[in-house]
Amino acid sequence: MYDQIPFDRVDPTLEELQRKLPFLAGHSFPLDKMALPNHRKSHAFDYRNTVSVFKNETPGIAGIPLFGQNEAVVHTSIDVYPHTNELGEGLPAWVAFDRKVLRFYAYFQEAVHEKREEQYRVRRCNIYFYLEDDTIHVSEPKTQNSGIPQGTLIRRHRIQKQREENGQHFTITDLNVDKQVTLYSKTFMIIGCDQFTRQFLSNLGVHVPSNGTFPQDPYQTLRDELTARMKATRPCEPKTSLKQFLENDRRVLRFYCIWDDTNSVFGDARHMVVHYYLSDDTVEIIESIPANSGRERNTLFLRRCKLPKRKSKFLYGSTAIESPDDYFTERDFTIGAVLHLYGRPFVICDCDGFTQDYYRDKYGLTTFDPVRLEDYEEAPLEEFTPTTSGKPAPALWGSREDEKPDFRKLMSYDGIRLRFLAVLKSGKQVDKDRQFVISVYLSDDTISVFEPHQRNSGIVGGKFLEKKKIKKPDGESVYVASDFRLGADVFFHQHHFHIVGADDYALKFMDDHPEIFGKK
Repeated sequence: MYDQIPFDRVDPTLEELQRKLPFLAGHSFPLDKMALPNHRKSHAFDYRNTVSVFKNETPGIAGIPLFGQNEAVVHTSIDVYPHTNELGEGLPAWVAFDRKVLRFYAYFQEAVHEKREEQYRVRRCNIYFYLEDDTIHVSEPKTQNSGIPQGTLIRRHRIQKQREENGQHFTITDLNVDKQVTLYSKTFMIIGCDQFTRQFLSNLGVHVPSNGTFPQDPYQTLRDELTARMKATRPCEPKTSLKQFLENDRRVLRFYCIWDDTNSVFGDARHMVVHYYLSDDTVEIIESIPANSGRERNTLFLRRCKLPKRKSKFLYGSTAIESPDDYFTERDFTIGAVLHLYGRPFVICDCDGFTQDYYRDKYGLTTFDPVRLEDYEEAPLEEFTPTTSGKPAPALWGSREDEKPDFRKLMSYDGIRLRFLAVLKSGKQVDKDRQFVISVYLSDDTISVFEPHQRNSGIVGGKFLEKKKIKKPDGESVYVASDFRLGADVFFHQHHFHIVGADDYALKFMDDHPEIFGKK
């Protein structure tokens, strides 16, 4: 008869008993006999969705909870604040609070032993509380050059309370600003939270204090002071060249220059091509070497780099501060200008079409008259052949007079060659030690010059002048055998030779033929 009475009621009233029992004959009992104590035992087995299950949360006899049964029930944040489920009571927590996380700012102090600079350090952390399953994640932001393993301190999971033995874990009520929470023997002091956390707790009716500040770490304060006093030994301005690189990438100015190097040993006028890269203001110099010039085929004269205006300013160990005016820029390259690149004078003679368009659009230049390269080239030899009058006269290289050969002379002196030792009279130091062998052929008055090879002289010896007739400086007559004697001076194509010796055959031949060489 107690089937219709709730099992959790201990003492039902008489009116309830009469109302629950059917009012039929033989079913009416005196009320004093019906007020009996409830000693029924609740069943532990039940059916849910046609599946037999065991209910371990059922109370004991007469609906009285068992010992420790209420304390063993795990309470969640939804149990504490049922109205937090804003999406409806029928939805589970992992759906209602998906991607909703509360973030608190906290710190804990860590003792430092056996160190004079610091006795403790303050470590700042972020505490994340996931509403969907009441899990907690603690992370420490990384500090530069701290030397401490930082990052995740406590991985995400439910954290049980240490002071309680009933297995309860931290819920939303345990976290708030100005609260202390102990997680695995570390006491965290919460000093603030983000805007979402503050708004969420305020909607639950929880008072959230204002955010505080982190305490000062003594050692970090000392470190900041030391860092602030540190200064760079060679400070330089920040390089903001990304815009310049993106706007001028692969845009190169090309200038055609000439370097007059005739004053040096074996020097001549050398043609150069200067490339100026607009992307990073660097300069590259390439030498234009003509074919069969005798020079190496390595055309790279200066590797791409920033070109200083004064080569001795930025030497090793110099403390001078660099400035943009210390290097060549595009404004320094104009046609006709003379640029001293590492002590070498470069004359800008011309530029290409792209360079002309660039200077025309940016600087408004309209005239680009090139410099004549002939002004810096060596003049033809005809213009500088000396004469007896002191005026230049044309000289014919390898020319021969159209005259009939002297057969009598040819038959008399065929195969006779006189050799003389001569030196080159020149103002250059390198030519003072050079020696030459002048061979005179008496049959046709032809002359050849040979230079013997000398070790470690730096000069490649060999044939200096082909066998041929050579005209005198007056340009009218040619050299003959009578013009060659010891101490005589001869001029072969602007080269002044002084005869200092002869071989034994030549000396004996000159003694035997005084009609040709004259008497001593």
